[in-house]
Amino acid sequence: MVKTSISCYIIDMRKHLILLRDLLYWDRMKKGMSWLDLATWIKENRENVVGSYIDNIYGESNKLLLKIRGSGEPFYLSITAGESIYITRRTGLIGHGEPGSIVMGFRRYLRESRIIDIYQKPCDRIAEIKVVGANEYRVIVELIPRGVVSIVDLDGIIKFSNTTATMKDRVIRIGAKYSYPPTQVSICNSDPQSLVPNVKKGYDLARGLIIGAGVPPDIAEETLYRLGLDKSIKPSSLADNEVEKILDEVRNFAERITTNPEPGIVIDASEKPQGFYPYEPKSLVARGYVFRRTTSFNEAIDVFYAYADAYRVEEKPAEVIRIEKSIEKLRNQISSAEEELSILKKVLEYVDANYQQLEELFECARKKITDCPGETEVMARVKNNTVEIVLDNARYSLNPRLSFMENYIELRKRISDIEKRISRGSSEITRLEEEIKKILAERERDKVVRMIRSLMRQEWYERYHWLITSEGLLAIGGMNADQNEKIVRKYLRENDIFIHANIQGGSAVILLVDREYSEKSIQEAATLAACYSRAWTAGYGAIDVFYAKGSQVSKSPPPGEYLGKGAFMIYGERGWIRNVPLLLGIGVEILEHDVPRIIVGPPELVSKRAASWSVLAPGDRDRREIADRLKTIWLKSGSVRAEAIEAIDLEELVKRIPGRSRIITDLGKAKPDQ
Repeated sequence: MVKTSISCYIIDMRKHLILLRDLLYWDRMKKGMSWLDLATWIKENRENVVGSYIDNIYGESNKLLLKIRGSGEPFYLSITAGESIYITRRTGLIGHGEPGSIVMGFRRYLRESRIIDIYQKPCDRIAEIKVVGANEYRVIVELIPRGVVSIVDLDGIIKFSNTTATMKDRVIRIGAKYSYPPTQVSICNSDPQSLVPNVKKGYDLARGLIIGAGVPPDIAEETLYRLGLDKSIKPSSLADNEVEKILDEVRNFAERITTNPEPGIVIDASEKPQGFYPYEPKSLVARGYVFRRTTSFNEAIDVFYAYADAYRVEEKPAEVIRIEKSIEKLRNQISSAEEELSILKKVLEYVDANYQQLEELFECARKKITDCPGETEVMARVKNNTVEIVLDNARYSLNPRLSFMENYIELRKRISDIEKRISRGSSEITRLEEEIKKILAERERDKVVRMIRSLMRQEWYERYHWLITSEGLLAIGGMNADQNEKIVRKYLRENDIFIHANIQGGSAVILLVDREYSEKSIQEAATLAACYSRAWTAGYGAIDVFYAKGSQVSKSPPPGEYLGKGAFMIYGERGWIRNVPLLLGIGVEILEHDVPRIIVGPPELVSKRAASWSVLAPGDRDRREIADRLKTIWLKSGSVRAEAIEAIDLEELVKRIPGRSRIITDLGKAKPDQ
């Protein structure tokens, strides 16, 4: 009986400690989504997700990235077990390594499946995604601490999960029947009147709402602030009807949030996001934080995690720990040496002041005379045929095998050696501290690079060769025959301009006409057609480029002829741009938050938009070698923040280089190839 009581007490204390931890998060960076956050997000984004297809899955065991293909442009559904679910278009989240076994398992069951529904387990931090492919499954996403992501069939059997676990109340294992985590009491699905006794048991009013009524910590704090109530008052001191009114206001506030959210992020004085909220947290604004509105709740979550991923608390590097131990050891050695040095300097000072008397006393002692004169006149005594100098608690014995002068020289030498040892130790500490600074600076630099990469988003047209003309028109070009075929079929309209180099094999370029334009835009887009054609690999200096209206382009060949993939028929008169130079401007454009984007086009166009840029011509150097060299040149130019250049995806840069090339200096800031 006693054992059971103790066990229950420990379990109850553990539950309260977890809830207390959730409460205290209000004073630090937000860690995850509450059930109210989840409800708001699903209501806002359900239509964007349902009906779409899962193209692929990336990530790792606890953080999955589902590439979603729907009627609009593709996006990613970011799922982090025990934390969050949101939509993102940040391409920097995708790693380039081989997928692990967990990701491959999710691919096996989910790839090419259609999402037919997404909903929330009522009043809980659990989202469920229903998918149909070869079979129908539910993807259950638990956002609670130590939550899991499981694929469950129609019978409730776990087909796959991001982890295995045996808990007190359930088992997460392939082949086991899935069980939900224990349900907590919540204002969401309980009558406020029934929760009054629970709330009144709270240590204070805030914790009474959180623990006793399942109110998210931020909502509890915000509601009490808006009501002008002290969160630290004892709820037991309130009347039942007063507590019930507070619970009613909490419920009304939650309903207003889900019905009409006012989303945004909270940032601190250093501009770092501290949380995402579907409402303006006035209690935080009153404490000096800034609330920055976003166009959607999903955007608030996405922006927050872009920063949070980079600024997560990380363990101190092992190398720094090793160096710190060395520094501590050196400091202890220096401290001991300084104590010894202090004693020896006092001895030397005393010897200098009493040299003659000490010398006479020392010679007497060496002769083994038992009653040496002068012993009482100096702070020294004869002991074991030598002289021991006694100063306070310090004792220093002269060596009887040496003369007094030799002892004096030895004393000075010891002092000099210790001073040198202290100096060397101090210099080594300085060197090691600089090494730590260098490691931490590099770590901070890497953190900034990761943050910039996490903020990268790819516009739909960046999947192709592209440029925006000086007149504001978008031009896109296929990178291969498949893309040529796709952009003509999907994007070419009657009034658009089709552009191609006068050579077999090259990018089909479309100038998308949505405003007034002149031939200048066609000429600028012609650079894409010329440079991304076989003329580049053939080493041409220039090539003619033709163009035609979209209405003149067809996939229908003359009778008896066949058009291969990426080939088209042009009917009617063509326009020509003669001798288009094979000179490609390539540079880095800096977007918001120092996000870099590679741009290409005519050198004079690129030079006006790029923070740093170069000019390429057909040459004999491999594309990857050129890409590496471009990054180095741009980094050394100093015109762009170094972290922005380092954040450039090398593969993205490589695919913008037409072929074997050389870097020239005629129009760009680049240094010539040596």
